[in-house]
Amino acid sequence: MPYTNTFKVPSYYKNFSCKGHECRHKCCKGWDVTISMSEYFKTQSLNCSKKLRKIIDKTFYITSKPYIERYAIISKNENNDCPLHMENGYCMLQYECGEQVLPSVCHYYP
Repeated sequence: MPYTNTFKVPSYYKNFSCKGHECRHKCCKGWDVTISMSEYFKTQSLNCSKKLRKIIDKTFYITSKPYIERYAIISKNENNDCPLHMENGYCMLQYECGEQVLPSVCHYYP
């Protein structure tokens, strides 16, 4: 049975662009961020560099009680941040593979 997601977004959303390291509210820092089953397998099957593959393999892990919409969790690094954030504040996944591969939680932030 297909389902539809509805997202509420702020009025400035269409004009939003990532500020990278200048951002005061980094994406997902400190959050328990989950992704769907399809997004998990999409990231696992990406054609990417060996460096990014190693990071992806450490970033996403399957929850103890997985289900379709909440299948995997994005682990945090020692700074309580997403391991895919580069030093300049941008996402390595998006930088290397493009915005279309981002999980919806990342794609629709803020």
